[in-house]
Amino acid sequence: MRNSAVQGRTIVLIICLSLSTVFCKAQDGGNKNLLVVLQSIEQAFNVRFSYAVDDIANVTLLYEPQPSLEASLDYLSKNIPFTFNKIDDRYITVVKNTSEFLCGRILAADTGLPLENATIVSNLTSFGTLSNEDGTFFIPKALLNEELLIRFVGYQPWQIAVSDLNINCEAILVPAEVSTLQTVFIKNFLVKGLSKNMDGSFGINTSEFGLLPGQVENDILFVTQALPGIQSVNETISNINVRGGTHDENLILWNDIKSYQSGHFFGLISAFNPDITQDVKVHKNGTPIRYGDGISSVIAMKSRDELSEGFHGGAGLNLINGSAFAYLPVSEKAAIQVSGRSSFNALWESPVYQTYSEKVFQDTEISNTDPAESGLKIAAEEDFSFYDVSTRFLWDINDKDKFRVNFLAMNNTLTFNETILDTERSKNSELDLKSILGGLSWERAWSDTFSTRVLTYLTTYYLRALNRDLLTTQEVFQENDVLETGIKLDGNLELSDNFTASGGYQFVETGITNEQEVNLPRFVDFKKNVLRTHAAFAGLTYTSNDNNTTLNGGVRFNYFTKFDKLLIEPRIALHQKLVGGLSLEAQGEFKSQATTQRIDFDSDFLGVEKRRWVLADEENIPIVTSRQASLGLLFEKNGWLLNAEGFYKEVEGISSGNQGFQNQFQYLRSSGSYLANGAEFVVNKEENNYSIWLSYAYLNNTYEFNSFQPTSFPHNLDVTHTATFAGSLIFDRLKVASGINYHSGKPYTIPLTEDAIISDGINETIAYGNPNEERLTDYYRVDLSAEYNWEISENVDAKINLAVLNVLDTRNTLNIRYVITENTDGESSINEVRTTSLGLSPNFSLQLLF
Repeated sequence: MRNSAVQGRTIVLIICLSLSTVFCKAQDGGNKNLLVVLQSIEQAFNVRFSYAVDDIANVTLLYEPQPSLEASLDYLSKNIPFTFNKIDDRYITVVKNTSEFLCGRILAADTGLPLENATIVSNLTSFGTLSNEDGTFFIPKALLNEELLIRFVGYQPWQIAVSDLNINCEAILVPAEVSTLQTVFIKNFLVKGLSKNMDGSFGINTSEFGLLPGQVENDILFVTQALPGIQSVNETISNINVRGGTHDENLILWNDIKSYQSGHFFGLISAFNPDITQDVKVHKNGTPIRYGDGISSVIAMKSRDELSEGFHGGAGLNLINGSAFAYLPVSEKAAIQVSGRSSFNALWESPVYQTYSEKVFQDTEISNTDPAESGLKIAAEEDFSFYDVSTRFLWDINDKDKFRVNFLAMNNTLTFNETILDTERSKNSELDLKSILGGLSWERAWSDTFSTRVLTYLTTYYLRALNRDLLTTQEVFQENDVLETGIKLDGNLELSDNFTASGGYQFVETGITNEQEVNLPRFVDFKKNVLRTHAAFAGLTYTSNDNNTTLNGGVRFNYFTKFDKLLIEPRIALHQKLVGGLSLEAQGEFKSQATTQRIDFDSDFLGVEKRRWVLADEENIPIVTSRQASLGLLFEKNGWLLNAEGFYKEVEGISSGNQGFQNQFQYLRSSGSYLANGAEFVVNKEENNYSIWLSYAYLNNTYEFNSFQPTSFPHNLDVTHTATFAGSLIFDRLKVASGINYHSGKPYTIPLTEDAIISDGINETIAYGNPNEERLTDYYRVDLSAEYNWEISENVDAKINLAVLNVLDTRNTLNIRYVITENTDGESSINEVRTTSLGLSPNFSLQLLF
């Protein structure tokens, strides 16, 4: 069934691509080469032109046949810089004459390439012309007091006064189509490259990014944590918490393809190479209707999508991995992008690698080897590696059509070896985590106002672990697989200068497999679920003439075929400029998602990557739904920025299995909800060479599980106070940034002070007090970073970065849980297990750009 569905979608894509070639053949009948025009006049009126071929070969114009020879020559003389002299009744000379004409040269702002056959028309008269092969056009000086409108498919309509032209044909840069761009409200939010958009989202541009404290490279998911309301309670980018939500509540997209894996090194490094990831949009609320899933946030990453001239690339090295990327032109209309990263700890384990290893392998099967328990001398070592590689093929078929191929592969491999020194008996345990993302897309601009995009994609996720017990013959095999295919159709129609309509359709088929097998005692558990979802969406964007009001609204319809269930999801985002640099923002959304992550046991997958993806079944695991609203004020003036926002977020259908309980609810399965509300505040002062900011977030996050006692208690991610005070400074080619991060402790549960161990004669369990009644100690971390850009030669630059995480080596407690242990006398006691933060972690990187 799945194969037939995939084949059907492939056939649809092939038909769409075939149809595009038909439309590509349609040409505007008025666009003519001057040489062709002269030949047609010769045939019509039995005359002959004498001219220099080089002068007219590349000249194009808007031309329709005229009733007489005189009318034809008069039309040509007024529209192109040539003089037509009649020698006699049959022969006419054509001489280039620029003295009575002004000129310009139209170039694409995003690529710098000339725009051939762009239309240039006067706003007052019927005059019109076309740009030549090199983008050049000519305007008679008689039109000196008029305005010109330049149009080219895929680019913004651009106005210019004839009086701004001259005889030197200076360049006119025309930006890409406005419908493909996000209107930016705040150009630099905290640092250069961070922006606040009119729809309430945040933008990240890595090609012109500034510097954040502790940053050695533009790690995408690390950068998102600088935004208010986003943090990671355990210091990883594979556990990003947005307004009190769990990590699986984030929809992470790479070139519009969903990724089920987000990190390398089990969460300490982003799995997405920043070298070819140019633009990122982060939506916390008011999410565009084209996005499903991600009830807490959408993080949409896009690679560089413009063609440019010549080869360019780079290679770099830091104390964890090496990387390289390249842009390879294939022709004027096609290019290939490639990039790759790989760890090198097999050659050298740097101090940073050792610090990261200590952090990530805490409280796992890797570090819980205790020789004292068995009375044996045991040696243990791990062998870990990761890599990612991506390839993109860019083909601008013509001025209207763009074709893209995307491919990304990610891999993490861990081997854990234990050896009894006395007997030299050893066993290996293994863990593999890998993902593959692939997609084909076709964009077409049918006209200046209407465009469409088709994407078909495949994404996989593969998590496998084999845990061999050293002291017994027991082996535990676990596997979690995700296979998702889909097709997305998007359309945008510019109704007027104020209104733009958008809509589309999305089909997704998701299959998830979970398997667990134990050889002793024999146990096998295999579950495979498939869910197909159809979604249709439509929306409208309004922008006032003075750009003071921007309103995005729409609705998304999600239909889950397996459950015969329809969910209607309205979305809205309003931005209203008030007075004196003050603006109002209001956002709201309904969202849902059918994929979540579950934690069965802390020892799953060697305890390193213990979360597994599962699908909703509407019995034990419901579809998760959310409702969210927010209201905020923004003020920007004279380098000052203030942003205050309050929010209300209600999430229903969560499963206790994906919340990571480590108390009396750890092995109970129930559905519930949580309610998060709070406020976020940012104040930022920016000048030409420095930026200083203070951000603060307040959160009140509470669970509601009707089958638990008590039914209501603090959320595991109820971090009440979060604050950052940071700044960056630029000295010519040197950038320096430092900052202090603080948040209050997250809640946890402690055992009862008396009779804390309960025994039924076979098993022993811990009796806990009220859930999440205690709080970890407050978290503090000071970070520092520096960057220097060095121009080695005209074509080669070097970028040197130094970063130090946790400069003061503060050992923050990230988690506390309790386990029952038994001593050599057979007496049981409760042991406290603490997980601590990264220690002092300096890192260094060198990157060459050419």
